[in-house]
Amino acid sequence: MSRTKILAVSLACCAALLALAQTTPPARPPRVRVSTGVMLGLVEHKTMPPYPEEAMAKGIQGDVIFKVEVDETGKLASAVPGEADPLLLAAAKDSLQTFRFRPYLLNGTAVRMESQLGFHFSVEKTADGASGHVECMTSIPKQQ
Repeated sequence: MSRTKILAVSLACCAALLALAQTTPPARPPRVRVSTGVMLGLVEHKTMPPYPEEAMAKGIQGDVIFKVEVDETGKLASAVPGEADPLLLAAAKDSLQTFRFRPYLLNGTAVRMESQLGFHFSVEKTADGASGHVECMTSIPKQQ
């Protein structure tokens, strides 16, 4: 085979590879699952939910747990709630929208992360009525 033909075939192969590389969609960035504790450790800003007055008056308490995904910049990308009382769920969902996270780095590159976050709502009876307390859950019980 002559040098001209070898050169022509090599150039054609390079052009084909270049065209293929330009039409191949970029790989989806990796996503990692992290524990609730790790997720809470990355919180930069949060606003805790207020205890709904109606729920407190009725003595409604319990947990509101979300499956969450946070993008590479630390912004909440999605929050899917589990089953919970509608009054508590509404308060928790509004609050969760205020959460901002530091990016999770994997080998020095920011990646999407997924986890679970939850709020525990509890009511304590007092002499003058009831007092509500809300806290972030540091661990999420396994669902059965």
